[in-house]
Amino acid sequence: MAGDGAKKKRTTIIIAAVVAVVLIVAAVVIGVTMFGGPDVATLKAECATVSDDLRVAQNEYNGLVNGDAATASAYTKDDVNDAKTLDALNKELSVETPALASCNVDADSEYQSAIDGIKRNTTWYQEHTKTLQAAVDAVTASLK
Repeated sequence: MAGDGAKKKRTTIIIAAVVAVVLIVAAVVIGVTMFGGPDVATLKAECATVSDDLRVAQNEYNGLVNGDAATASAYTKDDVNDAKTLDALNKELSVETPALASCNVDADSEYQSAIDGIKRNTTWYQEHTKTLQAAVDAVTASLK
């Protein structure tokens, strides 16, 4: 009957090992769920929000480019006191706009990268709207 005790001990060790593995797997699943970052629905919603912010920033920039900046760039050096203002305006108008960034991704794991790209583009449009407006204002202030 000494073999029965060894068998029970071995069975107990196996059961304890299985329980330990199950607990570790459960802890990992809970940890990933709680601390693994936002879920796909949250990322899609954030991407839609930042895309809308980008659209607004692009519209403001394009409105300025096609409106006041176009008017100001039509002036000649004879129309202004300081020709450097026209040069600065033309330099601002010649900058290349950022490449398209959108929420069209191939995999859910790409949403964060798309969001970051959209935010960078939004910042670019906001900053260049300010500098372009300053250049337009300088030309307007320099009119004869």
